[in-house]
Amino acid sequence: MAVSILFTGHMIDQPGRREARFPSELEAAAAARIATAIAPYATTDKGSVMGFASCAQGGDILFHEQCRAVRIPTTIVLPYSPELFVQTSVRGIPGSDWEQRFWHLWTTTSEAQRETMNLPRSDEAYSICNVRLLERANEHGAVHLIALWDGKRGDGPGGTADLVGRVGISNKPDIFTPAGLEADE
Repeated sequence: MAVSILFTGHMIDQPGRREARFPSELEAAAAARIATAIAPYATTDKGSVMGFASCAQGGDILFHEQCRAVRIPTTIVLPYSPELFVQTSVRGIPGSDWEQRFWHLWTTTSEAQRETMNLPRSDEAYSICNVRLLERANEHGAVHLIALWDGKRGDGPGGTADLVGRVGISNKPDIFTPAGLEADE
């Protein structure tokens, strides 16, 4: 039976964010927790398991990197062209390497496993992208959700809360909070 690991998670906080949600000092802890979440699938027949996520800085990129580390193929879905997506969802943290990491993932993912929706730039584009991610995951196989989520509404349409709500909790999702990671450090 084919399995889809669908990931959604917060971006690393931008400098000056009023209320901390996913501070950059939790990046390593988040990567380790994501690795733990995907570990049961690492021994599964590689043709039957696939990861699905967008590719924003923070949780998404960490998910793709951790899947690659254990040879789980992933699919990337973007609402915009990669160049516009980098401007809206990857750049912004001075001195970080998120943009380089994004481009490495994008250019080394096969064309069949990356999708650019080319939507007009809008907040709603992220919700539409979430719908497409869920569709792609469902097309592949049984969906297992992994989410790095603080349990709160997002900053706008789309985002982590939106995708968690679309998937629901019937498949026993693996949801963990940035604050919970902090406690584990």
